[in-house]
Amino acid sequence: MKVKYYKEDDILVMKFSDKPIDYAEESDWVIVHFDKDDKPVRIEILDAKRFLSQTGKALPVAIKKEYFTQFSPQ
Repeated sequence: MKVKYYKEDDILVMKFSDKPIDYAEESDWVIVHFDKDDKPVRIEILDAKRFLSQTGKALPVAIKKEYFTQFSPQ
């Protein structure tokens, strides 16, 4: 998994594979992109700082440390 944060747009992108994207579904702050086999290819979290501050408590500590500590709200 590759994780990239776009500070100027406050978008967090998690990329799971390099497969072509077939379609996407959006729900509130999250856009999930799927391949033709309905498997997630990429997840985009819009307004990432707010999203992580409100939902970050549900993430396991090991995952937060590995992927999200650099995106914590200041």
